[in-house]
Amino acid sequence: MVLGDFNAKVGKEEINYPYAGRNGLHEECNGNGYKLVQFAAATDMIVGGTIFTDKNIHKVTWRSPDGVTMNQTDQILIQRKHSSDLRDVRCKRGVNVDSDHHLLTAKIQARISMNKMQRGQRVQKYNVQNLENNEVQRAFRNKITELNESTSVDKESQKEIENQWSIPKKIMKEAAESVIGTQGPPQRNYWFDDDCAEATFLKSKAYKNMLAKKNTRRAREEYQRRRYEEKKIHRRKKREAWKGLMEEIEEVGRQKEIRNFIGK
Repeated sequence: MVLGDFNAKVGKEEINYPYAGRNGLHEECNGNGYKLVQFAAATDMIVGGTIFTDKNIHKVTWRSPDGVTMNQTDQILIQRKHSSDLRDVRCKRGVNVDSDHHLLTAKIQARISMNKMQRGQRVQKYNVQNLENNEVQRAFRNKITELNESTSVDKESQKEIENQWSIPKKIMKEAAESVIGTQGPPQRNYWFDDDCAEATFLKSKAYKNMLAKKNTRRAREEYQRRRYEEKKIHRRKKREAWKGLMEEIEEVGRQKEIRNFIGK
């Protein structure tokens, strides 16, 4: 598949078939549209957005700032031999992607082999930072002692080194899972707090209100104001987070805690 913003209007000309359908938004191609159809013909692909008989409002990928001009310039191309896998191509107008382009989506139902591939399981890491707490240390030691006393040992099976290691390994693992716990997935934007979430919510609400009121001047100005406020809050939160992180790194460096310094 090939997809992107090609600034290409693909028309309904007969010469474009079978590399473009007859259900596009535009009647005629522009310059980039002809080039895109030529590329599709050279690579045996088809322009997916021109195949399906959706409403025109679901074909618009770009709107002008005044809300008057509507174009279908973002395209998705797929190999013609796989064109039956493409079930639909349409725009999601309600999704706020902070752009004058609408989010273009494709629904694909691939006919693939029934052979299932076994994927490796994700390695679980223990949250060892909890051991800095004295109460957690005490609970961890007590749990190890409790499991060690309740575990029966077969002397015959302990003659092999693997069996000797299996019991303490099992005890340590159960104690760690019970007391220390495992690390969760890494947080991507750790600076994103409730203030950021509220600003983003208000911006999305203003965006949907602008669409519902057909891009009136007042609704458009409200959306632009909310968008400016969101970006202002995000920038401030990022600066505060980075400043705090730099201060932590400087403090760890002064105390010469090499392991924590590398972890930062």
